[in-house]
Amino acid sequence: MHRQSPIYVRIALLAACLLPAGCGSVDAGKFSAWSEAARQVESGADASFDALERDARDSAVLTAPDRKIGREGFPLLNAQGESYDLATPLGRLRASLDMLCRYADALAKLAGAGNAADVDHSAQDLAASLRSLQGSGISAATANGLSTAVDAYGQALLASARKDGLRRTMDRAQPGLDRLAEEMRQALPELRLYLQNIKLRYLGFVDADGVRPRYGSWARYQFDQGAAGQLAQYDRLDQALGSADRALQAFPDTHRQLRRSLDDPGERLERLRDFIAEARRLRGFYRALPGQ
Repeated sequence: MHRQSPIYVRIALLAACLLPAGCGSVDAGKFSAWSEAARQVESGADASFDALERDARDSAVLTAPDRKIGREGFPLLNAQGESYDLATPLGRLRASLDMLCRYADALAKLAGAGNAADVDHSAQDLAASLRSLQGSGISAATANGLSTAVDAYGQALLASARKDGLRRTMDRAQPGLDRLAEEMRQALPELRLYLQNIKLRYLGFVDADGVRPRYGSWARYQFDQGAAGQLAQYDRLDQALGSADRALQAFPDTHRQLRRSLDDPGERLERLRDFIAEARRLRGFYRALPGQ
């Protein structure tokens, strides 16, 4: 039988004891906007990761040696021709983005004085997401830092003042969010380098002697048109991965600015506006990717 983690059980029990919101009003709109932008970032990044996996598989088939397929199939290779593990970094990034998205949604529910069922559901989603993140290979220090935020969120559910609950939750979450962004700092740039390797292998194939049809022929036009489309797809995917990277790295500073705004309603929310703008850019790239 599958056993629920202690964090998951503790949060669920705390959520069941939720009291109605009392004093300490919160401008819930900014938290809702942040949560929606986080969802857009997660969706756009996930679509980009799917596209990268497709391009990686296509590249492996395109550049495979003349041999039987066998059990080995078409392994992914890096620029040095060595086996490349794409699943692990993508799994870690997906788990990280899911955690950030669930966290932003949970804060939006708390700020918006959602009903007990909604906040309970957010608490359970947040705890489950943390479990997935812990299983993705993230460091223990980062996981522990984020688990304190999950605990703080559960405690906030018991408080009658949502604003104070938000303060405590966000204060405890900030170090973990900073560490998570730092751990992910190299992940997306490395994937972009891998994409460039895929692009170079593709160019090596189409530029090989005897591959392109005769110049001036209709077949040559069709071939080059297809190549131009493929190169444009690589460029769009690279831009989408760059946008996802900027959004991921901007999350902690946006969170920090939102936290300050709880004490200073006049706090200028440039980071939030930038985060929302990046989410919209990523959504545009996502819609332009094949299969979307």
